[in-house]
Amino acid sequence: MKKKNLYGVPYIPSYMDLTNGPEPCVVCGDAATGYHYRCMTCEGCKVYKPVLQTHTKDYFFLEPYLNFAISYYEKGFFRRTIQKELKYHCKWNQNCEIDKTTRNQCQECRFQKCVRVGMATDLVLNEKQRKAKRKLIEDNRERKRDEVVRQRTSPEPNDYEVLNDNDKKMIDDITNAYNNSSIKSHPSRFMMPQFDSKYPNQSAEIAAWQQLAEAMTPSIVKVVEFAKGVPGFTQLNVDDQILLLKSCCMEIMCLRAARRYEPDEQILVLSNGMTIHKSQLNHVSVGALVEPIFEFAIGLAKLSLDETEVSLLAAVLLMQSDRTGLKDSESVEKLQDAILGAFKRYITCKRPHQPVHWAKVLMKVTDLRTISTRHAERVLCARIDSPAGIPPLFMEMFKENTSS
Repeated sequence: MKKKNLYGVPYIPSYMDLTNGPEPCVVCGDAATGYHYRCMTCEGCKVYKPVLQTHTKDYFFLEPYLNFAISYYEKGFFRRTIQKELKYHCKWNQNCEIDKTTRNQCQECRFQKCVRVGMATDLVLNEKQRKAKRKLIEDNRERKRDEVVRQRTSPEPNDYEVLNDNDKKMIDDITNAYNNSSIKSHPSRFMMPQFDSKYPNQSAEIAAWQQLAEAMTPSIVKVVEFAKGVPGFTQLNVDDQILLLKSCCMEIMCLRAARRYEPDEQILVLSNGMTIHKSQLNHVSVGALVEPIFEFAIGLAKLSLDETEVSLLAAVLLMQSDRTGLKDSESVEKLQDAILGAFKRYITCKRPHQPVHWAKVLMKVTDLRTISTRHAERVLCARIDSPAGIPPLFMEMFKENTSS
């Protein structure tokens, strides 16, 4: 034996090793193609080639297709006989010689020879077993497809997708700043007064605006506290700090209000304990400010954000480098990129099997900025309709937006 055959040469089954010619089928002597039901048997197509070449020379292009069809038919002879319980009858006293030229002349003798040479009838599956086998094959294929999808959508995190020490410190600082500036739930609740929608009056409108302003006042202070705790914010240009606060204040307050939405009762709980039911929104003009928050809260709840994600989302709202009027937008953009990078890496580590979660979170930034724009438009309309009825707080918050 040559040693070189022991190493580096793959194993080749005997029926595929054609060095000394193909192995013969134990039933008919034709070239075997493998083990079928414990015996080395053939495909059966070779017997038809002389006939094909002799009688169909003008249709040589059909040869591959006919060979395939004949092969498929012959390979299933033994299996079909068992599965369909077919009965054959020999016309020549059950003593027919079976070879590759005569095997199709007597099916009974061919089947009996299959049994004599050792083809196992017990290996032929019945209908129930075939269905179970097909189901198992399909389940395995489905499992492999799922594994491929998971590998493609959840690749191993690269170095730039892993949280580093700077990310962790920034995330901790932002989360602490957000939690420390949160307003604790008011121990008692009260409903926003009902107004008769059929007979609205100016005093009711003014009262509604004033109540909303009173509820928002402490929240504004908390937004300022939060901003001061975001790393790098207090090092920015002072005018830019003020502009960023005025631009994001309503957005962050809407985010916090949306987190206090109770879907079962369809109520929004403000920081002072006042609750607004969705049915009240059409009764007063101030409802136009609150209605978008209800819609936003429903979508936000579906994301199931944890406290860290909400805190980072608030920091992203604060640090928007495209705010009109910034004097040093490059410094703001640098901080914005640092927060966004840490936020994305946090989500990648926290939710490895949710590749689209990051995109959904960024959409909430767009939603909140849209809500703020709608608020500014509503305040402008209210100021025109009732100049004396809009509290100075709203006029100051949306001064930049309403003056344009």
